[in-house]
Amino acid sequence: MIRRLQLKFLIIMVGSVCLVFSSLFVTLNILMRSSSSQQTDLLLRLVVEQDGFVAPHGGSRLMDGTQSIYSSAPNSDTNLVLIRAGRFFYVKVDTHGNFLEVNCDMMFNFTDEEALELAKTALSRIRKSGAINHFQYLAASKDYGEIIAFAERSIETQMLAGLVTISGWVALANFFPLFFFLWYLSKWAVKPVQVAFEKQRRFISDASHELKTPLTILNANVDMLEIETGANERLSNVRTQSARLNQLIQDLLTLAKTDEGNAKTVFSEFDLSQTILNTALEFESRAFEEGKRYEISVAERVAAVGDKQQIRQLAAILIDNAIKHSNENGRIQVTLKTEGTKPVFSVYNTGAGIPDREKGKIFDRFYRSDDSRSRETGSYGLGLSIAKAIADGHKSKITVDGKVGEWVRFSVVL
Repeated sequence: MIRRLQLKFLIIMVGSVCLVFSSLFVTLNILMRSSSSQQTDLLLRLVVEQDGFVAPHGGSRLMDGTQSIYSSAPNSDTNLVLIRAGRFFYVKVDTHGNFLEVNCDMMFNFTDEEALELAKTALSRIRKSGAINHFQYLAASKDYGEIIAFAERSIETQMLAGLVTISGWVALANFFPLFFFLWYLSKWAVKPVQVAFEKQRRFISDASHELKTPLTILNANVDMLEIETGANERLSNVRTQSARLNQLIQDLLTLAKTDEGNAKTVFSEFDLSQTILNTALEFESRAFEEGKRYEISVAERVAAVGDKQQIRQLAAILIDNAIKHSNENGRIQVTLKTEGTKPVFSVYNTGAGIPDREKGKIFDRFYRSDDSRSRETGSYGLGLSIAKAIADGHKSKITVDGKVGEWVRFSVVL
């Protein structure tokens, strides 16, 4: 249990760290892409506003001789640097769709034919801006028709891809040192829980062993009194309560061994059908004496891999629980069948059932749905906890279903 707690703690910490760093990386990547896109958009707007003419030294003018918006901009120095560093071209089209001008002076190893193909693609689209391959474009209406400016973004794309690659390698290089640090931290964090749990387990184990001696002496004295005075109701009650206490001690020891991981579990293939059938038959006479309808339906030749004795104990717990909590003249069904490739063992009984709000607690230790009923049946609320522990040890699933006031069924998928 401590190891599972440590593992959960480690998963939470590693997951939290990964989530934080992933969020930072995604945010940084989005911001850089947005900044790059804004820079490219600014370049395209400058080209479009100047009608394609970009002077290399600030005092530029439009083609009709009027003053350029670019030259009067308050951040013209920044814009000039952006213009000189950019890789762009533009195409002019008249109102009839004829190409008037193609300017690829700022593009190297790029032909006019390639520029015209991109312009045709952009003109065929409804939107005035967007991206085509690794080019970002912007179109604007002019007196003569339309101008379409394109800016290449391959360098920015490569830089962002490089950032992703470098970030990935950095994250991978730091993951294992971080993992081992968090593993050490998780051991330190669960240490107080481990100490407390160990003290509790040792107390239960020591107390159970210490109680065995007085119980043995008590039973021996009851035997002597029965020989001397004969059997009577009071001695019978003492013997009954002694047997209950002895069963409680055995259950506590079983749970303590399970928690400690020292429960002797021997996995092997065995005949599950015969094991369930033999266990169910042991309760047949008891059910008959209590006036219960007891039905056994066990499929033949069903094999399983696990600890035979523990599976027998699991079956005995569920059948005993069904007989105890079935109503007067009730019905109990013990079933073993195969669903797909999985053996399914289930025990059904009529009775009070289990409310939905209690189904999640029914396997807790010392939990009893009906205290008065549990006292009558001699139950301490440990049987189902042991059954759950056995199922978990076999990587099996145990579930409970039913209808309040009518029936309940426990099923184990082995």
